[in-house]
Amino acid sequence: MSSATEAVPLASGDHVILPAEERRVIVASSVGTVFEWYDFYLYAILTPFLSAVFFPSQNQTAALLAAFATYAAGFVVRPFGALIFGRIGDLVDGSTPSS
Repeated sequence: MSSATEAVPLASGDHVILPAEERRVIVASSVGTVFEWYDFYLYAILTPFLSAVFFPSQNQTAALLAAFATYAAGFVVRPFGALIFGRIGDLVDGSTPSS
């Protein structure tokens, strides 16, 4: 087995050989996802503190709800960003999906 490939076990006991470039893409995607979810986690944990800083503090409940609405907006917008930037990435990469 060469250093550019690695065997991956399947449920049936067979192995699939992944090219080094494909493994690199999988690792990069995984690292990006971990950072993204860590960012969402930090925002959720710090929301009570951020709401007092970024939203009017006359009504703490309204400020907290506004901070959580901002948090929710990040989840709502994610699929649209994936559609737009995924298409741009496919065009730049040159690997447009066939229709």
